[in-house]
Amino acid sequence: MERRQPDYFVPALIGGLLAGVASAIPFLNCLCCLWVIGGAMLSAYLLSERNPAPLRTGDGLLVGVLSGIFGGVIHAILKIPFGPIYLDTSKRFLASLSRFVQEIPSNWEEQLETIASLTPSLFVLDLLLSCLLFAFFGAIGGLIGISLYGQKTAGGVQNEKKTAQDQSDNQPGV
Repeated sequence: MERRQPDYFVPALIGGLLAGVASAIPFLNCLCCLWVIGGAMLSAYLLSERNPAPLRTGDGLLVGVLSGIFGGVIHAILKIPFGPIYLDTSKRFLASLSRFVQEIPSNWEEQLETIASLTPSLFVLDLLLSCLLFAFFGAIGGLIGISLYGQKTAGGVQNEKKTAQDQSDNQPGV
């Protein structure tokens, strides 16, 4: 019997959408890597629901990496409208930090504005770094998801193994 190739695109897109949106929203982005792992686990779950055959570890890796790449693209795009919020939060953090640390440069506000200004080269760099980081954590989430949801047997029961009964258990005790 020939193994049918599963469709990775839709589950990966849904998981990537969850990861990208949740990790781009200010204050929710504190759990950025956890959102990516959760999105990839969701992708693995959706993949296992769409395919009746047992899935392999490679299927989990692939759907996790694709979910991470989709999430990285969505995250990079959504960071554009949330940029002013990130900038304001960073300014408040550095202002309170400058009261305690003397080594912060005096023109830190100008430097922060320069870093926060959106240039095409910085956007492409942010996009690449987001995709790489999200793909890494997506692969981890895909592996976790496939280990939880993807190991189906012929009867539809997951991860159930029969163990041989020890003959000494049936003997009357001393």
